[in-house]
Amino acid sequence: MPQNELRFDDLLEAARHSAVHLEMRDVYGVGDEAADFNEWQLSGNRDVDPNSPYWTPWVDLLSRATARGVTVRRARIVSEPVTDYIRYEHAGTPVNIYAGEQVRWLPR
Repeated sequence: MPQNELRFDDLLEAARHSAVHLEMRDVYGVGDEAADFNEWQLSGNRDVDPNSPYWTPWVDLLSRATARGVTVRRARIVSEPVTDYIRYEHAGTPVNIYAGEQVRWLPR
């Protein structure tokens, strides 16, 4: 990432009114999700404990934003049938909602 490019965390910390996260891909290659995704593929179970080490940084970031009055929305535009990755994301959505995100799923 270029040094002058802001990270998502920095942008969300600076948000004053609203933040929108638009997801339009059927698979994202997010490095810090790889182990969790592989575990989910093997077991069918996803960590949905908002206090777990995996989720705490995200929950804290969103909680700070929503506490400031920022509305945080996520829209996932998905192909049908959905991919394994989209099913994995869906399994973790309760934590997004717990943290204050408004999440919507829309088929292409």
